[in-house]
Amino acid sequence: MRKTREREVVTLSIGPWIAHETLWRHPVTGQLSGSAELRRLVAPGCTYGYDVLVEVGRRLFLEAQSVRQIIALLKQSQVLLSASTVADLGRRFIVLLALAHRRCTQRLRQAISLQGGYILHLDATYEDNSPLLMTGVDAVMDIVLGNIKLASEKAEGIVSFLRQLQECFGPPLALVHDMSKGILAAVAEVFPGLPDFICHFHFLRDAGKDLFGAEYDTLRKRLHVHGSVGRLRTRLRAWRRQIRADALLQQALEQLPTCGWPNPSLPQAPLLAAYVLAHWILAGLQQAHGYGFPFDRPLLVLVRRAQKAYAQLQALLSENQAGDWRRNVPLHHLAGELYDLVHDYPLKHTLNRLETYGQVFDQLRQALRMAPINGDRGLNHEGEAVEMKVLQQQVQAFADEVRARSDYPTTPVLQKMIEQIEHYGPKLFADPLIVSTPQGPRTIQPQRTNNVMERLFRDLKRDCRHKTGCHSLGRSLRSMLPDTPLVKNLQNPEYLKILLHGQPSLEAMFAQIDPLTVRKELVKAQQTPEHVPRALQRFIADLPTSNPLEHFIKTASSTRLSLP
Repeated sequence: MRKTREREVVTLSIGPWIAHETLWRHPVTGQLSGSAELRRLVAPGCTYGYDVLVEVGRRLFLEAQSVRQIIALLKQSQVLLSASTVADLGRRFIVLLALAHRRCTQRLRQAISLQGGYILHLDATYEDNSPLLMTGVDAVMDIVLGNIKLASEKAEGIVSFLRQLQECFGPPLALVHDMSKGILAAVAEVFPGLPDFICHFHFLRDAGKDLFGAEYDTLRKRLHVHGSVGRLRTRLRAWRRQIRADALLQQALEQLPTCGWPNPSLPQAPLLAAYVLAHWILAGLQQAHGYGFPFDRPLLVLVRRAQKAYAQLQALLSENQAGDWRRNVPLHHLAGELYDLVHDYPLKHTLNRLETYGQVFDQLRQALRMAPINGDRGLNHEGEAVEMKVLQQQVQAFADEVRARSDYPTTPVLQKMIEQIEHYGPKLFADPLIVSTPQGPRTIQPQRTNNVMERLFRDLKRDCRHKTGCHSLGRSLRSMLPDTPLVKNLQNPEYLKILLHGQPSLEAMFAQIDPLTVRKELVKAQQTPEHVPRALQRFIADLPTSNPLEHFIKTASSTRLSLP
């Protein structure tokens, strides 16, 4: 026996307690060793047990609870945490999970082989100039295979990531991704000759943006110039106060969904009509199906509603010129708020082009059987189950129809869309893959979309916003550890079984990982790839003048290198 020491330990089952640990020296090697039982509860040099760490990790990343909520909940178990401690435990949870993921690489590879192989889906996300978080997912087993942070989506960084995935899991059966030039070049270098497919959703999205993205940007800018949305909302707030002050009018508004429209003789009926009509116009912003632009075009819906409402108001007010104009003041005010927008004549030409190109785009959507116009599943829609040959024929028929248009020779955006269809055509239509498994041949159909990645990043960002309360995620993504998306795998029972490998819990598995390796990996994982390191940025910014740099340049240019 070498000595006995005391350690303050905090575990979820007990709370804070003092551990008396006896250290022993090995008679041959002379190495000190402590209590194996204590080692299973808490890592050497740490205060909080593995059960606290796993509880914090689950609540942070699986339940998306805020730091304040976690502190309050664990306080009920006599576990007192600060905000910085919760953040540190969360980082350690991700690092331990990443190390455990790497330890089970061979078992994952065997499981993938039993399935006949894997289809690699690739995508990256970023916010506000943050580094790119790139993730690779196996769509067959629905597991995250690996992650990396990159300074940019250039091929050089992606190549190393793909080689790492290849080394761990072997070459994939096929790949699915967007139209990023960096990804296309990297895939061609690392996996030459493998089936490589473009996500139909991303293809449509890029085609739509090229087709009428400029018109939609013009529409957005004109709405901003006129301030129509803000003026309508300001007017609605004023009308809402007037309605609340009138009990009869408030009652009529509340009974509108069940009893229908009130008697037109109601003294303040025009106020109620203007209030509802303004809300109907603004409700155009909610006329979307969860796909995003260019599939959803809510600004166009809003403007068309405004034009229709203004025409109705003009007709109504012209008929009632002989009546009491004071009674119709709310209708006059609403028409006045819409006047500038409705009489923006250059915008009318933009709207007409937007609708024309939008109809062409919707025809392409129908040809690809993707993102149905009246669908309600958003990014959960994987496309209709149609044979690839049928889709290919329909897209070809669409392209022929566009070429036959009278305005095709004079419309560059239409010509570019057809060029994209011809260029990416071979990567759009994937035939089923027949693979060998221990149970016999198996047919695997590559997914038509990369929406599995879109959903992954959408959920990741939504959880970040829920935890932090911040809409902008640039700072969160910048500080996020690259392997954070691995937490999605914990919801997959098959993956969890492979990961634990007979261990009863995550706590028991984490206790087997070397703490020194965890510390080194934690330091490495928090290094954010940037074009210019932060330390160098501060050094350059703190230079009082450029004189030191000028002296360095003169010295460097006048110094001759002595070669051996």
